[in-house]
Amino acid sequence: MTYKFADFVDISKIQELTNLFYKATGILTGILDLEGNILTASGWNEICTKFHRTNSKARDKCIESDTYIHKVLVENKNYKIYQCQNGLIDAVAPVIVQEEHIANVFTGQLLLGKPDLDFFIKQAREFGFDESEYVRALLEIPIIEEKRLKHIMAYLCCFAEILGEMGMKELKILESQAEIHTANEDLENSQKILIATLEELRDQYDKLQEKENFARESEKRWKYAIEGTGLIVWDWNINHNEVYFSKAYKSLLGFEANEFIGDTKEYINRIHPEDRKDVLREMRKYLDGDILFYHSGYRIKDKEGNYKWIVSKGRVMERDQENKPTRMVGTLTDVTMRFQKSQKIPK
Repeated sequence: MTYKFADFVDISKIQELTNLFYKATGILTGILDLEGNILTASGWNEICTKFHRTNSKARDKCIESDTYIHKVLVENKNYKIYQCQNGLIDAVAPVIVQEEHIANVFTGQLLLGKPDLDFFIKQAREFGFDESEYVRALLEIPIIEEKRLKHIMAYLCCFAEILGEMGMKELKILESQAEIHTANEDLENSQKILIATLEELRDQYDKLQEKENFARESEKRWKYAIEGTGLIVWDWNINHNEVYFSKAYKSLLGFEANEFIGDTKEYINRIHPEDRKDVLREMRKYLDGDILFYHSGYRIKDKEGNYKWIVSKGRVMERDQENKPTRMVGTLTDVTMRFQKSQKIPK
């Protein structure tokens, strides 16, 4: 799967960071993807925002300059200081993730010395700009010594490297999520059938619970449906923090049917310490409505102290009058063998 820079980072946070950097230093920055799309822009000068980027001919020169520098960065993997075709100085550093060039961090829209007024006046006439306004915008362009510009680029190279490291971490997360999704595609139909069966049986049970014989028969059908799927069902009373597991849960962890294996707190303690925080965070995000589905892969300790990989899925089945979740039902699936065969264990 091909990812873009925007898949790896929170663009709004990066924009906020570069805005603060501009306010503190007066140094403008921008981040562009490889298609030339502007992802962040802080402190851009009027000569570019009002003139070059709004005129089709001048904008074509901007794009040609961007294309040129992209080729140079692909070859050298290092920062480059160059003059754009509209006469300004730009400097660019690549953002690299797993040796793949995915974006550019740049500063520029500046000059290394006094501007050549004849060149820019001629350019204003060529593009049909208001000469006085164009020259006024030109004279606002900062003049920076090349030595200082190199120091600035040293900082931006470090910044680009940090962005690349952030992208690397996010890429690993995305790849792990993709592996879990792929590994469990064949379980999705069983999950849907099970949920539908549970909902149907629960509806029948609620309507006819006063009829004891029918209730017992419904319970038998419910258990048969669960055992037939090979999945472990859990039923969580959120208000009382009590959870029920089908009998296959004890078998998964190596316990006998008559052995007591603890309550909700004990279950959480069985989750691998490296996974526990993420599991609880995903559950909280689902209960708060931040995500549509609860789906989490993690390790859980059995009776012998060994860890098994499981995938847990669930949904809220009941809510109170304030629409707060009160009951949640879901499944656990042992995927240890699947991940051992693929030799790809999700992080």
